[in-house]
Amino acid sequence: MQTKTKSRARGAGDGEESAVEQEIRPGECSFGWEKLVEMKYNKVQFLAGDGFKRLQIVEADEKTKSIHMICELGKITWPLRFDKLEEVHHKVHSREVTLIPYEIDRLVPTWGNFITGLLRYLGCDKV
Repeated sequence: MQTKTKSRARGAGDGEESAVEQEIRPGECSFGWEKLVEMKYNKVQFLAGDGFKRLQIVEADEKTKSIHMICELGKITWPLRFDKLEEVHHKVHSREVTLIPYEIDRLVPTWGNFITGLLRYLGCDKV
């Protein structure tokens, strides 16, 4: 059974809300490079792992397969390689690590809060 959920996200600086449809199948998440690129183009915002910081993907470099995120304060992150994100994603699904910032920080230092929020948004915590 396949369900569609609507996520609400605020536009970058316009204050308008836009609905972003996301297909989530029970027991599956929507993780993938194409999904990250789609999130960038739709300007989808999501919360960091702590639930306080609002984040958005602002760059998805096809050549290097890396993404940059921006927080609500306007600070842009350094690149996060997709292969590293994919490795963390696999470890979360194989239950080698728990989807909490502290555990993710041990795998990818300083990225725990952001990666946790991104993977939760994509439904990895529901699997």
